[in-house]
Amino acid sequence: MRALVALVLTLGVVACTQPAPAPAPTPKPKPELAPVPPAPQKAAAEWAFGKGRNSVEIVHLVGGDPNKADLRMVCAAGQGFLVLLPGLKQVASEERLTLGAGPIAHGFAATAAAQGVQATGPIDDELLSLFESAEPIGVNHGYQNAGPFTPPAALRRAFAEQCRELRTRGAV
Repeated sequence: MRALVALVLTLGVVACTQPAPAPAPTPKPKPELAPVPPAPQKAAAEWAFGKGRNSVEIVHLVGGDPNKADLRMVCAAGQGFLVLLPGLKQVASEERLTLGAGPIAHGFAATAAAQGVQATGPIDDELLSLFESAEPIGVNHGYQNAGPFTPPAALRRAFAEQCRELRTRGAV
C-alpha cells in the first residue's frame, strides 16, 4: 500500500509540475497603414479652347482661373475675328491694336469694350499665319503691351484650322 501511496503522490506531483497549456496565441496587431497622401492637384490649364457650330475661341486664363481671362480670341462665321483684352485700357488717340508673333504683325480696329479693349477684323491668311507660327503672341495698343502668350502648338493649329474653315463658310 505504501507503494501505491507513493505512486499516487508521485503522479500528483508530476501532474502539478507539468507546464500549463500554452495560452491561445494573441493575434499580431495589424501594422498601421500609412495614410494615403491625397492625389496631387492637377495644374489648372492656362488655356481654354471652345468650338461651336459657328465659332471657335481660345482664352488665356491667368493661373488657370476661369474668372481671370486676360486674352480672348474668337473666329466667327460671318463676323470675322475678335480679340478681347480686359486688362488693357482704351487709348483715346489710338484706334489700332496689333497682334503679333515673330515677324508677323497684324492690325485691327480697336474700340473700348465693357471691360478693357476689343478689336475686330477679317480672318485673312496673315492672321492665320500668326497662329501657325511657333513664336509667342504679343499684343500692342498704344503705350500698352500684353504677352507674350504661348498657347500650346496643338491648340494654335486647331484654332487656325477652325478659323480657316469658318472663313470659307461665311463672309468675314
